[in-house]
Amino acid sequence: MIYSFNIKKDFFEKLRDKIEYPKLKYVINFFEEFILSKENLFYFGDRKLISDKNLSKGKNQSLIRELQLLLEKNLKPINKLKNADVDFIFSNLPSKNTRQKTISVDEIIDIEKRTALTKYIKNVTPNKWMSNKKIPEEVIKKDLSSSLKRIFKYADKVYIVDAFLPDHLMNNIPNIVQSFKNSFKFFKDLSISVDEIYFYNGIKIYQMRKKNYDQKKLEDLLKNFYIIFKNSKAPVLVKSNKEKLAYENIYHRMFITFLDGVNIGIFTAERGLNIIKENNSTAESRIIKKIDNDETAEKLENWEKYVENSSNFIEFNTSEINI
Repeated sequence: MIYSFNIKKDFFEKLRDKIEYPKLKYVINFFEEFILSKENLFYFGDRKLISDKNLSKGKNQSLIRELQLLLEKNLKPINKLKNADVDFIFSNLPSKNTRQKTISVDEIIDIEKRTALTKYIKNVTPNKWMSNKKIPEEVIKKDLSSSLKRIFKYADKVYIVDAFLPDHLMNNIPNIVQSFKNSFKFFKDLSISVDEIYFYNGIKIYQMRKKNYDQKKLEDLLKNFYIIFKNSKAPVLVKSNKEKLAYENIYHRMFITFLDGVNIGIFTAERGLNIIKENNSTAESRIIKKIDNDETAEKLENWEKYVENSSNFIEFNTSEINI
């Protein structure tokens, strides 16, 4: 999922004034190998600090500047964070917030502490969630909630994509419909602090007609489903198979997240977004994972090219629903 870190001024000051080579090189290697190589770990903090030339003066000037350039090169242009409660703080001063992990210079340059630290970071920053029926249901559901919060926590805009939702609603199999209702209620509660929510669905027109639905009847069905998002003022956009490339690009069930206009992750749910069953337990054999940056870039390029520029078979805003 998504995790965050920032760096305090005192961390750089100690590197500048008190650390000798090769220990300083260990710190640079640590950021390069264990922090910047993780695609789901983002810097949220003062970007001016990363470029502050006053912190790269003196005997360690060249190495500290090397670290600053490394950070500048790998940081996304994200300047704000609605919730400043980041996960990791690089500082030599302890944090009063017990939910934050403080990492000092000494912890990085001590071999034993560094080994334990890298294992810890790896363990607490997974890029996927998997259902696990070997542990109690209340534990797995709490774990699911905590993991999905990591999708919505940093985003100010989220696309919730499920091409197959209209089919399930038209089939009207009670346990499946209730499962989707429970799941989307779950998403609503998790996304309460997100500024913009968009829903993308798909429909094959010939299947709609086989099930004795027309465009108006399907729209009413969808409005009845999405009414719980009425206060979210969320656009609902349904692509038909007549827009073949658009339909193909929303084929996967996924969450697409943005902050300050920058994508911060695409998370796929391969077997569907109905991850909460009709009895409010978690669905079995489910995986929600963040796809890698290369695949994300390809999906975003195709999304802009085919989805954003395609017509909608059905389009409405949840704020306009009156049932």
